[in-house]
Amino acid sequence: MTDTDGTAGLDRRLADALERLGHGMRSLAQRTAREHGLTPLQQQAVLALARESRVRREVAALAQEFDVTTPTMSDAVAALERKELVTRSPGSDGRRRSLALTPAGAEVALRLSSWDGPLTAALAALPDADRATTLHTLLRVIADLQRTGVVSVARTCTTCRFFGPDEHPDPAAPHHCHLLRIPLPLAGLRTDCPKHEPQTPDASTVPRRQRTPAP
Repeated sequence: MTDTDGTAGLDRRLADALERLGHGMRSLAQRTAREHGLTPLQQQAVLALARESRVRREVAALAQEFDVTTPTMSDAVAALERKELVTRSPGSDGRRRSLALTPAGAEVALRLSSWDGPLTAALAALPDADRATTLHTLLRVIADLQRTGVVSVARTCTTCRFFGPDEHPDPAAPHHCHLLRIPLPLAGLRTDCPKHEPQTPDASTVPRRQRTPAP
């Protein structure tokens, strides 16, 4: 089969394109991390802690977030502590150790915040509609991979129990958020929502709206 034969060929080329994009992003992450005396995993931990989400303030949660073992993440955090970028304090249960950036860590996180600038610049050159459609497509793929266990953590709209797919006739805003009770435009879909709750096996957990017929 040639690389232009039918749907299978298209799927393969899409996968190849995403793989090449992944290689480019890993190379970019390694370069920016090295410039700040960090490993890529340490850089990810610093940026995650800078987002101030409670679920990321423990070593085990960070390990799950980035799909590494807890000892591997513990070593990365210990290195950040030695660099005086991260501190640990007792958690609310008195046993777990809560992580936080030091002022120096927050400064490094600020400098690292644009590490993916070349990618965002390339995306910004695309028409708005193309960017929204691409976001929607990638989030659907992430949701499928999360359901099959390939992606361990995904706090996206498409993996949330409050997400109502295709409940509105407007192609620019076809989905619905049952938590906020508003339509979700494609361009507004979240990749990391602080209100995210995982989907349950029972799809009836959240009431579904009846789709309004198009006029």
